Amino acid sequence: MLGNYLTVAFRNLVKHRLYSAINIFGLAVGLAAAILILLFVRNELNYDGFHRDADRLYQVAVDAEIPGRPANKISRTMPPVGPAMKDYFAEVEDVLQLIQQSSVVRRGGDVQFSEQMISTTPNFFDFFTYRFVKGDPARALAEPDSVVLTESTARKYFGDADALDQVLTIDQTDVRVTAVVADLPPNTQLDFTMLLNRQSKASRAAPSLLESWGALCCFTYVKLKEGADADQVRANLKAFMEAKAPVQRTPTGTFSPAESFKLMLRNVTDVHTDPMLGDLRPGTSRTEIYIFSAVAALVLVIASINFMNLATARATQRAREVSVRKVVGASRTQIIAQFIGESVLLTVIGLVLSIALVELALPYYSDFLGLKLSFNYLSDPVLLLMLLGLTLVVGTAGGAYPAFFLSAFKPAAVLKGASSGTSGGSGRLRAALVVVQFSISIALMTATAVVYGQLLFATGKDLGFDRENVVVLEGVGRRDARDRREALMEALRKDPRVVSVASGSVMPGDGDESNTGIRLPGGDPNDNLTLRNDSVNYDYFRTMGMRLVAGRDFDRERGGDALVRPATPPTAENPQVLKGAAVVNRSAVARMGFASPEAALGQTFQAGDAPNSSLELTIVGVLEDFHYRSVTDPIAAGFFYIDPADQTQVAVRIKGGDVPGALSFVDRTWKEVYPDLPLRRQFLDERLQQLYERERTTSEMFAAFSGLAIVIACLGLFGLASFTAERRTKEIGLRKVLGASVSDIVRLLVWQFSKPVLVANLIAWPIAWYGASRWLEGFAYRIDLSPLIFLGAGFAALLIAWATVGMHATRVAAAKPVTALRYE
Repeated sequence: MLGNYLTVAFRNLVKHRLYSAINIFGLAVGLAAAILILLFVRNELNYDGFHRDADRLYQVAVDAEIPGRPANKISRTMPPVGPAMKDYFAEVEDVLQLIQQSSVVRRGGDVQFSEQMISTTPNFFDFFTYRFVKGDPARALAEPDSVVLTESTARKYFGDADALDQVLTIDQTDVRVTAVVADLPPNTQLDFTMLLNRQSKASRAAPSLLESWGALCCFTYVKLKEGADADQVRANLKAFMEAKAPVQRTPTGTFSPAESFKLMLRNVTDVHTDPMLGDLRPGTSRTEIYIFSAVAALVLVIASINFMNLATARATQRAREVSVRKVVGASRTQIIAQFIGESVLLTVIGLVLSIALVELALPYYSDFLGLKLSFNYLSDPVLLLMLLGLTLVVGTAGGAYPAFFLSAFKPAAVLKGASSGTSGGSGRLRAALVVVQFSISIALMTATAVVYGQLLFATGKDLGFDRENVVVLEGVGRRDARDRREALMEALRKDPRVVSVASGSVMPGDGDESNTGIRLPGGDPNDNLTLRNDSVNYDYFRTMGMRLVAGRDFDRERGGDALVRPATPPTAENPQVLKGAAVVNRSAVARMGFASPEAALGQTFQAGDAPNSSLELTIVGVLEDFHYRSVTDPIAAGFFYIDPADQTQVAVRIKGGDVPGALSFVDRTWKEVYPDLPLRRQFLDERLQQLYERERTTSEMFAAFSGLAIVIACLGLFGLASFTAERRTKEIGLRKVLGASVSDIVRLLVWQFSKPVLVANLIAWPIAWYGASRWLEGFAYRIDLSPLIFLGAGFAALLIAWATVGMHATRVAAAKPVTALRYE
């Protein structure tokens, strides 16, 4: 029986080569696209699950609701949170804290690099499980001046020599290598090349910082006890903050951490799929994962519809075969099994071809995503079962209706020639399935256009400054570099290719920001007003190409613009008020309650959250708003002041004529001023482009998989057009004899397939509009959903359908009438 089924199946494959090729290729492309998407989804859902106690490890995050600022979910917490949680919650077994820092690392006097490392408490390996190449996990970070390297980092500094017990210098502090771990797996949110004991002098975890309830600077993890209820801990986080976080009174008012910072817990396996501001690595939201999973399902639906359409269309050609089988004793169950078996066989062939396509595409796909995806289906039973299950589901779903439809033919009517065994119902079904196919395709095309349009809007939007030809130099805020910063800037200004040079605490595109409380004269001390604050120097606005709308820039010739810090630090008995000038942005003018930018000029305000010192600043200028980060975030109200002690980066604007020469000059000058520090420079526009990598990847993936969906839909449409033209060969011949032209016949056939596409537009547009509207809500500044986007996607689908059908219709219509009239 099985042999007979296979024989018949292969005979049909060979006899109807065009339909078989369309089905197999469509299924192969659909399966390959679905497999590639599912590999991406599976990778994103399997972050940090390999840690030994992953089910008990939670990251503490903050929902920051600072007065006057939009709410922000931030993955970093205040340093005192960890120790306080261990004391407060009986469910907490242990607490781990990390601080990310960038440091200069030297080996002897020859090798030096800038490294992204983590300063951590010694119990790091009690929380996270990594494979040790050298050293003992229990003793790896036990000593204050100990450091753990990844395997590739150890090789970078020591080559093939044993790195264990070797000495490295981190920011002028000697530390000893106590362990080497294997390079981090790709599916972890942690990101480091070195782990440094937080008690080391090389650590940036200053004692004053570790006591601050207002600084969101460290990553806090808690390990719950066996059987502890995480939801119970979550329910008590508000009470914990109210009990432990002290209300701070400052010269600008009061600050309550319990009111401004709402703590959250997220399991380490959920961190990657719940991205927040400040994450160690960019994550992928569950919404994006659901969207791409849906795209995979929709592509498979389109491929399955192709099979169903072509199988029902060919039903007339197999009606007599089915009838003869029933006359000689075949049951309906056997006929159903035969046709579903043929469908599954086609799907298996498509699966084999899809596996080959995936193997070919995977290296390029992985490079595009920046991931290390693997496709080891033979050694991965879960993946193998997934592929086989996918094949069975697609094969059964694609062949179910044709099987039941064909098995229901009445032998007597078919064998008498009175009926083909078909009915108008199958034609209506095919039209409905074409509508579904093109509804999906048009919706995907619209979504792609919206995503890509938002990307173009974001990358092309006027950010409020000139991003071109600005080079950012990092590292000048280090302890061993501050005193040479001005010398570097003066040396850079001497070259005619350098337009201007400036320094600042942050540059556009940085993820970090500083906020402080302010108070206007006569304001209520209990009224919290919080603004962003950045320290810059005299040439900052000119270098960045920012625009003043009122007042003046900072001026070297005027005394008193810059803060002057006294030699003695402030105390409770001797508090300090530092005076200087401020430039505010337009949003700050509105936030501070001034009627216009001009009305803000000359006004003074107090700023600062330190208990023993504050700033008294006079507004001398108002700056047009500009974007600090991506257009996802609203522009923050902020002010700028000059504090020479707080300048961490240098911006160099160069002329456009000789960029390579100017960069070479910058590099030489850096080496002359900082021979002991590695150069880290980046173009500002490149830094800003990195903010949109996720949107760019999303738009390109959408475009690629939407294109594949359209290709598969067009394959099915081509097969249906071929079948329809074949069925109507005699009609076409008669029409030509009666005077119809080729163009008349082409229009007739094209219009027949245009109607389902037009109906598909009416279905796809509202669905696409709803999905696009929800997605755009995540952007503070976004494109409008113009009707042209939807009309363009619909017209593009119609053109594709016309081209697909018209090509085949023209060939058939151009045939000689005598050939058509001899048909059958």
